[in-house]
Amino acid sequence: MNDTDAVKEFCHNHQIKIIDANKRAAKYHKVDLRYFINAKDYNSITQDVIPFETEPLLTVEIAASELERIAQFEQQVFNNMRKHGHYDMFNYIMQQKEEEKYLKEKYPAVQKAYEQYSLMLKMAKAGEL
Repeated sequence: MNDTDAVKEFCHNHQIKIIDANKRAAKYHKVDLRYFINAKDYNSITQDVIPFETEPLLTVEIAASELERIAQFEQQVFNNMRKHGHYDMFNYIMQQKEEEKYLKEKYPAVQKAYEQYSLMLKMAKAGEL
């Protein structure tokens, strides 16, 4: 399932209608501290190393009760993670997944290597190696 299919399924499962998908939003990229490399001005960021991309900005329609149900589920999951000290680990994993996704989209060789690695893992789990 690709990301578009996942969004469509999520919208279907939660009665969300996408009203407008014609706008664009700046895509956030976390700034790596090594980009602050100007020895004379430590507040300066080298502009050519910070990627600037846009992504679709969706205007959606969702029933208040459904949004409340999603918010309650998210609160249960994240509160449980905060109680047990796993919240930062979850954020780290999600951040890592976003970075990997970005690299796979930007570099086709990374995507191909990932697919081969995934195939090897599946074969190992099935005892076919």
